[in-house]
Amino acid sequence: MKISEIMTSEVITVGEYMPVTEVAKIVSENKIHAVPVVDSENKVLGIITETDFFTKGDASMIYMPSLIDFVKSGKIDYKEGEGDAIAQVIDAKAKDIMSTKCENISPDMELADFVKLIKEKSFNSYCVVDETGVLVGIMTVADAIKLL
Repeated sequence: MKISEIMTSEVITVGEYMPVTEVAKIVSENKIHAVPVVDSENKVLGIITETDFFTKGDASMIYMPSLIDFVKSGKIDYKEGEGDAIAQVIDAKAKDIMSTKCENISPDMELADFVKLIKEKSFNSYCVVDETGVLVGIMTVADAIKLL
């Protein structure tokens, strides 16, 4: 069985300059675990997974869109020199948090080869691209498990 037979072909995508808060809303509203980031030609630039929305501190994890909303509320007094760093958080775009080391696969890949790949890699979502790099679908570990 080929990936093209079982992949999700109607893929929700985002552009690299979409604000992080909008990307988070898309992921949440559509109940998806990952969203490919594509250029104007629908070529994959990277992927954003749920964990990319979290900033990891010493003992806690902060949900970036909530942090952005809090900062935008203006309830914080900033020290001198903090303005640029705060602006970067507020203006965060998809390109700023996406993983560029995503694993793209071919629609012609056999399911057995996909299973081998997911054993080797730690990814849960794989962009399916044609020979020119254009996104044609998405395949997840959950999709493969459903068939077993």
